[in-house]
Amino acid sequence: MEQLLNLYLSHSGASYTDIKNNTKIIYDPCDPLKETNKDNIDFIPTGSTDEQLVQANMYFSQLLNAELRLRGLSLSGTREDRRNRLKARLKVEQQLSIISQAVERGVIGKEAALMLIEQAIPCIMHLENRVGEKLITVLLAMGAERFQRQRGTKSLKRYVSSIQHLVNTRILGSIARPKQWKVPLNEAGDSVNKVSFSNQKTR
Repeated sequence: MEQLLNLYLSHSGASYTDIKNNTKIIYDPCDPLKETNKDNIDFIPTGSTDEQLVQANMYFSQLLNAELRLRGLSLSGTREDRRNRLKARLKVEQQLSIISQAVERGVIGKEAALMLIEQAIPCIMHLENRVGEKLITVLLAMGAERFQRQRGTKSLKRYVSSIQHLVNTRILGSIARPKQWKVPLNEAGDSVNKVSFSNQKTR
């Protein structure tokens, strides 16, 4: 383990311990809210006003530069260039962390082993959720295309109405207590957008 840390030091210009103690950015590909967390490497700056969007972009750009500087990495390139450069290093650091925990596991025992298993559970659940959303999106899109082709129309109003009735009264709810899930459509209402249950609320 010490040799791995020394190797990391030779490539980063800073010790793994120093970086671990001073870094603020988060690398958690399993986090379903990673794109909305301003401290996550996968954050996508947004804002309800132009001023808020500028502030979000500025904060994230400064965060990237600070983290790159901490690791002795280049600050050149676009935001995505810098993000990708830093993410590659964060992946290495994550592996070092896992290896370090595995070493400690041999000393600490079952508690450390269980901790590693607990960390894997959110990733598995997140993957299952995303795969489910993808399957449903594809099925809805295929059904919509077939509906349009058979009826010679681009409008999906009747298709959407029947799908929503089925889901809200048979799958998510009942006739007596229907839910309010809606098929995600584009602005023109003639194609299905990506289904995302993480951002959907039912009543």
